[in-house]
Amino acid sequence: MDHLRPRQPGRDELFLEDILNAPAELTAVVSAQRFVTSRLRWDAAVYRRRRLIGMGSSAFAARDAAARWRLDGLDAVAEVASSSGLSAGGPETLAIMVSASGRTPEVLDAAARHRAEGSRVIVLTAERTSPLAALADAEIPLRAMSVETAGIASQTYRATVSALLLLDSSTAEAAIDGASRAPKALAAFIDGYFEWQDAAADLLDTGRELHILADGFHAGLAEQAALMFREAPRIAAMPFDTGDWLHVGQYTFYPGDGVLLFAGSPQDEEAIATIGRRGGRVVVVGPARTGADLVIPITDDPDDWAVGSLVASTAAELIAAELWTRAIAIEKGETR
Repeated sequence: MDHLRPRQPGRDELFLEDILNAPAELTAVVSAQRFVTSRLRWDAAVYRRRRLIGMGSSAFAARDAAARWRLDGLDAVAEVASSSGLSAGGPETLAIMVSASGRTPEVLDAAARHRAEGSRVIVLTAERTSPLAALADAEIPLRAMSVETAGIASQTYRATVSALLLLDSSTAEAAIDGASRAPKALAAFIDGYFEWQDAAADLLDTGRELHILADGFHAGLAEQAALMFREAPRIAAMPFDTGDWLHVGQYTFYPGDGVLLFAGSPQDEEAIATIGRRGGRVVVVGPARTGADLVIPITDDPDDWAVGSLVASTAAELIAAELWTRAIAIEKGETR
């Protein structure tokens, strides 16, 4: 009777489902976060010293927020919770702890230490009854309606980005507006993915390590994109600052290799020209760049930084999902 049982979706199919459900989840989670941060943002503004602590995707989202806050003149640093040299806390420190599960041991240890040292502790988690939430002076939700059924942090990464956007004080109006508009922009982006997904996957399906490039100001985005390729289709992927890639990354880049480049660095054109001279392939996410093999636009307004920060990672997710499906088909001996 096994043939009468409904087929259980594969993890690759669940991953794609998580991506396709992202706009609805982002709409709900931004609404929940705005309710909390409308008050908390101004309370947090008095803390000029900020430490953002997490692991994996949580740390990646925190890294870009810390860079944005440093640009505003804050003493903001994103730290990996497992580091042996975490910053000291104190009454002048705002410690922002990020863990979707709320049970990451290293983050729990860091949160307990910051509380003991007198830091103000804000927790970002998808589990409101978790041990981490119990250590919080304030808590911002990372989940509203759905659960990441594939077990890959795509929705919760975006929710972390939006939560940290909504904690901005100097750019509060732009951040709130961008986070509110992002779900519609994300839905439009996903609706059009059939126009470019196969072509992007063809260009990046090289059988070798992918290089993921972005301006260092968005280093966390590059880290998250690389993780999507490593965790989903199990493809080696290395993130680089675009300018630094010209100094250190190109040494392991060979003819036929692929690059996913998030536009925004002053060195974009030089990097693309170098990739072309070396016989490589480059897919650009964002505004068009001369010499790109394929351009995937994010929004109609290339200066819409808040919306872009919540949509850009989805390009990597969708390409990774397609490459994962292809890899599974090959394992099964299927043709596509």
